[in-house]
Amino acid sequence: MKPLFAAALLLSGCWLDGDLKQRRTTVPEALDDGWQIATPESVGLRPAALEALHTEILREDRFVGMTTFLIVKDGKLVWETYLRSPEDRDVPHHVQSITKSVTSLAVGGAIARGELSGVDATLPELFPVEGAEVDPVKQSMRLDDILTMRSGIDLDNDHFGIELWVDKPRDPLRYILAKPLYAPPGERFFYRDVDPQLAGYALTRATGRSERDLLDERLFSPLGISDIRWEAGHDGVTHAPHSLRIRPRDLAKIGQLVLQRGRWNGEELVPAAWIDEATRTHVLSGQTDPEGEPIGYGYYFWIVPGLGFTMEGHGGQNVFIVPDRQMVIVALGYPDAELHGSRIRDFVPLVTMLR
Repeated sequence: MKPLFAAALLLSGCWLDGDLKQRRTTVPEALDDGWQIATPESVGLRPAALEALHTEILREDRFVGMTTFLIVKDGKLVWETYLRSPEDRDVPHHVQSITKSVTSLAVGGAIARGELSGVDATLPELFPVEGAEVDPVKQSMRLDDILTMRSGIDLDNDHFGIELWVDKPRDPLRYILAKPLYAPPGERFFYRDVDPQLAGYALTRATGRSERDLLDERLFSPLGISDIRWEAGHDGVTHAPHSLRIRPRDLAKIGQLVLQRGRWNGEELVPAAWIDEATRTHVLSGQTDPEGEPIGYGYYFWIVPGLGFTMEGHGGQNVFIVPDRQMVIVALGYPDAELHGSRIRDFVPLVTMLR
């Protein structure tokens, strides 16, 4: 048995006879869910490229945790397969840090409505009471720093979930703001959950509503998305960096919305200017693509030079958007699988195969 295959079985909490992934249909079923179905050939995708891709994602030693793969081209769903179970199509999937990109869309909408003043808003402007209590260096923190993982607050992901959602401090926002700084705000990129959680608190403070409630009205309902799960903390504030669970086809709608620069059925759900800002490089992430080129980071989106950008989550969750091909690719996997295929650089060659 291949070591990675064995590891995948252990991570998934089960033991199976035979291959973990199965070759099943790639033809999307026409449903009453808003998606127009088309053949890959009708939108210019090469059958040979799709067969090569299918063979690659079925390998037991690569993309070990992958469960789901969808391709949307020219606004049509043209290729869809579920490698573990056909039932995965209709089950809300934990998309991990793809949630952060959804939070970015919520922030852009709040700025457009004047609920948030803009990305230059400082901590005291975002939180007039709590922000006034911190030292002057922290007070210089801007929303832009929070959206680009440069708040400087020293609370990494190994401790964030335990300290915030297990230990349950009485006032989580004040607890976060009392943490020391690892660097002055805006100086150094450090990817983690505390920054988008601050963005979530800013949304709730500015609107008086939870992020889940806001997006039910402003994003999910207009997109025809209803079957989602999204946890909140003990203080009722939505988990802005993670915990969103959504069905694969519905997630593809969010990717298509981003590709269409915020418009859906003729209505602007998110300003085009925000999509443009969120999906351009503001800071280098420290990661590289397979060619060694640096991967950029925008407002909770990852930017791969010369290819496109992605909403990415732990364990191989990706919504890759390729503007010059008018294509959205959704790949999902076991959220806890830190195996091949769980990094952006692993996923890039699959996107390149479809260029």
